[in-house]
Amino acid sequence: MHGPALSGAALLAATTAAAVIAVVACSIGASTRPVRQLIYRLTGLRERVARLQHVERIAGIGEYVWNADTGALWWSAACYRMFGLEPGSSIDLGRALALIHPDDRASALAAVDALLAGERPPELALRVRRSDGAVRRILTTGELTLASGGRRVIGFMKDVTEIESVRLQLRAAETQYRALFDDNPVPMWIFDLDDCTVLAANGATARLFGYEPGQLDGKALDCVVPADEASPRSPSCRSDTWRDGAVVTCQAREGRRMRLSLAVRDTQFEGHVARLVAAQEVTERERVEERFALIARATSDAVYDFDLESGTLWWSDSFYAMFGYAPGSIELSLAGWAALVHPEDIDRVYASLEEALAGAAEWEETYRLLRRDGGYAHVAERGLISRGAKGQALRMVGGLVDETERRRQEAGLRLLRRAVESADNGVLIADARGVDLPLVYANPAFERMTGYTLAEVRGKNCRILQRSDRDQPGLEAIREGLRSSHEARGLLRNYRKDGTLFWNEVYIAPVRDERGALTHFVGILNDVSERHQFEEQLAHRATHDELTGLPNRVLLEDRLQQALHLSDRFDTGTAVVFVDLDDFKLVNDNLGHAMGDTLLREVARRLQGAVRDTDTVSRFGGDEFIAILSAPHRDDRPSDIVARMQQALAEPITLGDLQHTVTASIGYCCYPAHGTDTHTLLRHADLAMYQAKLGGRNRAVEFRSEYDVNASQRLQLVQRLREALDNDEFTVLFQPQFDCDGRAICVEALVRWQDPQRGLLLPAEFIDACEDSGLIMQLGRQVLNAAASHHEHLVAAGLPQMRIAVNVSAAQFTDELYDDVEDVVLRLGLPPGALELELTESVVMQSPERAIDLMKRIATLGVCFSIDDFGTGYSSLAYLKRFPIDRLKIDRSFVQDLDSNVQDAAICRSIIELARSLDVGTVAEGVETVQQERWLREHGCVGLQGFLLGRPQPFATLLPSLLAGYAVAPIE
Repeated sequence: MHGPALSGAALLAATTAAAVIAVVACSIGASTRPVRQLIYRLTGLRERVARLQHVERIAGIGEYVWNADTGALWWSAACYRMFGLEPGSSIDLGRALALIHPDDRASALAAVDALLAGERPPELALRVRRSDGAVRRILTTGELTLASGGRRVIGFMKDVTEIESVRLQLRAAETQYRALFDDNPVPMWIFDLDDCTVLAANGATARLFGYEPGQLDGKALDCVVPADEASPRSPSCRSDTWRDGAVVTCQAREGRRMRLSLAVRDTQFEGHVARLVAAQEVTERERVEERFALIARATSDAVYDFDLESGTLWWSDSFYAMFGYAPGSIELSLAGWAALVHPEDIDRVYASLEEALAGAAEWEETYRLLRRDGGYAHVAERGLISRGAKGQALRMVGGLVDETERRRQEAGLRLLRRAVESADNGVLIADARGVDLPLVYANPAFERMTGYTLAEVRGKNCRILQRSDRDQPGLEAIREGLRSSHEARGLLRNYRKDGTLFWNEVYIAPVRDERGALTHFVGILNDVSERHQFEEQLAHRATHDELTGLPNRVLLEDRLQQALHLSDRFDTGTAVVFVDLDDFKLVNDNLGHAMGDTLLREVARRLQGAVRDTDTVSRFGGDEFIAILSAPHRDDRPSDIVARMQQALAEPITLGDLQHTVTASIGYCCYPAHGTDTHTLLRHADLAMYQAKLGGRNRAVEFRSEYDVNASQRLQLVQRLREALDNDEFTVLFQPQFDCDGRAICVEALVRWQDPQRGLLLPAEFIDACEDSGLIMQLGRQVLNAAASHHEHLVAAGLPQMRIAVNVSAAQFTDELYDDVEDVVLRLGLPPGALELELTESVVMQSPERAIDLMKRIATLGVCFSIDDFGTGYSSLAYLKRFPIDRLKIDRSFVQDLDSNVQDAAICRSIIELARSLDVGTVAEGVETVQQERWLREHGCVGLQGFLLGRPQPFATLLPSLLAGYAVAPIE
């Protein structure tokens, strides 16, 4: 059984009595040493009593002692203050009871009676009404003790007025918050973290999930989780599903699935360890904005907790990692944070913070924060402010996000956007995750190019540009790129909003996110309509006769080859008809070239009308036409079709004021009776036509084998050419080229055969035989050496800058050409630019990549290149820009009718513009009239060559005119 409790006063009295006893004992005879020990203990005991009294004062606890037998009552000073009395004034039980609130006095008396009866009543809460009218709430208890046969009650009392006030406020706040919870339009519920049952759910939650109010209470939380989303092993509340910032899939009572964005906070609720969840439905928002990887962040990267009452500041570990500081290296106070803010920002940030603390619920600001390395980071801060009952700011919790990289990227994106919006090419962006690849962006260049605005194409597939024109080779390449998520390019026919067609080079590329997932496709559209039109003109010119529109030799040979294949497959036969107009030269000489052109066009029209739709009529050159008759034995015999052609030509043709009747010498042969390849058939038809000429003209002759006697003549010609090469019978003439000012800039080497019997022969007499026999290699090497050797004569004459141009045939254009050119350049010491090689389009386009490589190697020797007869072949502009060429030579066929043919003029102008865009020069061949020269000069042609300016002639004859500086007088 425990002894009675002693008050501080009783303890002090006991120590005093002990001291007196000790002194008396000493006086009786004890030694001095025990006396000192007792005094030391007495001093310690007094210090303990003083500390106890100090603690009582700090805690606000008053103590009392009441002698139940005598009625004497002793109070500590704290008790007097609680009752509003002067410490030390007279006090007894009656006076104390009189100060207790009348409603509480009965409880106080009952407690006294219980104590006296030996009971230990619980702590008693009483109200005290002071003399000044103030009411204080106290908490008191006591214990009855028996000492020396007397009854004493020893106890304490504590003023709990403020505590009760706060408790009442908390109850009121709880009521308010409960009302806020129940009536809040935001779905909110609380669940038990131990057994995953719903403890409370507001009305908004019940409506969201399709329940009546209160029906969710007590249910398992997984009742709102779809079966395919729930964990089979444990309730979802024990996973991280219901976490702050999570977006979860839920299911309403009737089965509707929804996506909810959560804000959660763990809490204590009615004695349960619980979690409060506030939800916002984001189903529709996710569907609309699904292309964004992250919509919002629930928390910042660096988190802090600022206790505004104590002034202490806490930072998360991510703060230190983000800005390079070690934990503990920063003062955890407002001043420590302010020391990191940029001096230029601190005043603004402080003012903003003070304004928010004065009454706002949250604070947001951007500023620069010092890193450990001395640099400043651009940060965005957001803090939520917690306030007390009187609205005072108590605490601010928030975070910082380092926006330095984002700002840098945004600046880069702004720059990129300005670049994209300023580009001449159209730029499109399609959402790869959307159905049917909807367009989400189009730049202004696209709007200008197509006539469609971004608003008109947004959300649509870009196939609107092709309309119904879906069968295009370029589209398949684009489709394959989309299917395989790879880059792709293609040439497409697109249509503007107004329906006009334009050609696009389209390039697409996939765009992936940081995880490598495909998100978008970007497309670049380059309007190549003008270039495509020019290429079509060049392609048409390469395969069609400009004057008549008929297929030319190139296309003729292709059509003939196809006809032979079909004949072999279906055993139908093929015929080749060679038509040569009689005395056509007389028309040109007497009526002029314009009338001659009119005659040729009319002849072409009549010949086409005489044959069948499956047949081909071609202009072979000059006044020669060739017809390919496919399957002639099925419907008509070749002779019948030839007769119709003769009949069609027999009708007079109107030439100005004249009616002219044209006749023709016609030869024809049949496949396979008269030949098994295109070359033989054309040659035999030509031989038959020649026999028609010999037979008096205006007749048709079928080929006979005896006409092929010229085969032996060709063998004799080849043998004769070999002798001519051995005997140095070939000579080189030079034709000058002049610039726009009339200055000679180049001489072109042209080979001639000085035959002892036949005289000076042009290349047409022997070049074909040289190429067929392979002698062209030896002849070309001789011409190259002979032409290049004249450079020293030009230097001696004071013309070191003048180029020497040499033609190169297809047979020469091999790796051996490099060796021949290298030998000439090194042996003769030719400076860069002194030698120019002329190649035709057909030579370089036979194998473009090989041609580019060989030309680049030769160019390293200081040799330049020109494309001869440009426009008569079919050059790809994609390759043309890669060839190391210096000049384009406009073919004479474009120049001869330049002053009268609008189409020739347009093509010459286009070639000049093309050369200018490629930064290369132009040389016009076949300049024979002053009108041609004037037109070419006015339109910027760099070089001129033709009989008007100078004929091919020996070097010694040409040199004086070169020294004179120009060939003809300047044009007025």
